[in-house]
Amino acid sequence: MRTLITAAATAAIALALGACTQGTNEESGEAADTAAEQAATGTTDMGQGPAEEAGEQADEPAEGATGVGDTTTTTPATTP
Repeated sequence: MRTLITAAATAAIALALGACTQGTNEESGEAADTAAEQAATGTTDMGQGPAEEAGEQADEPAEGATGVGDTTTTTPATTP
């Protein structure tokens, strides 16, 4: 029973850490949002800004290609 609980806890931690990773586009967007907010207001807000959201959207297709994230499939384009 103790082994089962330990294994379940380990799996939950691994999933949580895997879900928290940011792609390169999202990281760049976050840095841009932080710099823009710092320049405009002199402070930074830890919320997600528009550039970070755009970067996250740009990273999603790459995550799907590696088997992480969205698992939808696409059909290849056909030529006329």
